[in-house]
Amino acid sequence: MSCPSTCQIGSFFVYFAISSTMRIADDHGVQHLKRVAFCTFGCRLNAYDTETARTLIERHGGMQTVPLHEDADVYVVNTCSVTSQADARARKAVRRLNAEHPGAQIVITGCYAQRAPEELARLPGVSLVLGAADRAEIATEIERMVPGEARVAVSPIAEARTFLEVPITEMMERSRALVKVQEGCNESCSFCIVPQTRGRSRSRTPDRVLSQVRQLVETGYTEIVLTGVHVGAYGLDFSPGDYSLAKLIREILLVPGLERFRLSSIEPSTVSEELIELMAAEEKFARHFHVPIQSGSDEVLRHMGRGYSAEEVASLVFDIADAIPDCGIGTDVIAGFPGETEAQFQQTFDLLLELPVTYLHAFTYSVRPGSRAESLGDHVPADVKKRRTRSLKRLSQDKNRTFRERHLGRRMEVLFERDERTGGCDSGWTDNYLRVSVDTGTGTAGLQPVSIIGLNDTGLAAAMTAG
Repeated sequence: MSCPSTCQIGSFFVYFAISSTMRIADDHGVQHLKRVAFCTFGCRLNAYDTETARTLIERHGGMQTVPLHEDADVYVVNTCSVTSQADARARKAVRRLNAEHPGAQIVITGCYAQRAPEELARLPGVSLVLGAADRAEIATEIERMVPGEARVAVSPIAEARTFLEVPITEMMERSRALVKVQEGCNESCSFCIVPQTRGRSRSRTPDRVLSQVRQLVETGYTEIVLTGVHVGAYGLDFSPGDYSLAKLIREILLVPGLERFRLSSIEPSTVSEELIELMAAEEKFARHFHVPIQSGSDEVLRHMGRGYSAEEVASLVFDIADAIPDCGIGTDVIAGFPGETEAQFQQTFDLLLELPVTYLHAFTYSVRPGSRAESLGDHVPADVKKRRTRSLKRLSQDKNRTFRERHLGRRMEVLFERDERTGGCDSGWTDNYLRVSVDTGTGTAGLQPVSIIGLNDTGLAAAMTAG
């Protein structure tokens, strides 16, 4: 499974607000629609889950979008619990919202809510803690909230057996659209609690996936990003042989009007030769794999319960690089797993130095309550863990710069995204996951050709070219 690759492209906030048709009176007795603002932490999955909640509330009643800096009546905090730092960020956000908006009610949902609902219910301003299995009832649960009371609505996630189907056809991001095809995980990685917070693996039916993709493309989205907790397990819960991830992607690539398709993080054990060949052959299939390795030490991998050796995952990465020239290959690595010796860490560092990966997400190990690794002794000192994490991040910077330098002078296609703050379209992404920036005011939303003319701190500098 891909935890902590659930933070595939780093932690981020997504802020927006909506209002339901519930009318309340302000301090002057003036009636207005009850405003509900969302604050999302974590990964693409959480971003999609927020869109699900937004859509459910919209279907429940009339909606109104308001910016976060304006007052709202209810704030929904969609949490991540992949690390202790993620938990701390969520608590800090709740306290900040309560301090800045003392009259508002706060709803907490997401993985942290599923894992420790009573803990979160004690935070100031919290009116409702909503579990992952209860997300479908978010609008009704908001209506039931009573000011000054904290209520927990968290059902056992292990009982969830079906995919929550919500027809999302519009998202806050206007260029790229997420499509979630799978939820939960059946693996048992010792460091991870995703099975406890998201339940067992369950796949979305192909017809529903393809229907949503068609609608999103018709709405105007240029790129479709396929995501899931353990996306490589897609279809394994169907009848044997019925469907596979590769078959689903083949059908998505046939959708008329689709310009670019991207696959989110996928476990090494589920990257098939068929999938690599498909990416190599299909121009629309973005040349980008994110494959969480976690460690380069066989002994550490065994204690993690990863189910593969360092040699096997190295062979996979080399196969990808050989088959797909200039493929962006990212990975996740945990520094300081319990018992990790200096020699074992060096094995990880040396392996990553050798492999043709183009960026790393380095995570400092933190104990997850309820994980199997919680009971392991021989914990690595905090200062050692941090030093190892810094070494991995420096390696990532070096490898990414080398990868970027290979693109100087090239002509590339970039999907430019509109900046909601400025309205400009001055940066975007190549298919192989390189950030490209152009001079202010020269970019145009959508997929556009550019010439790469230089490097900047985190990406490439480019000039717009004729189509």
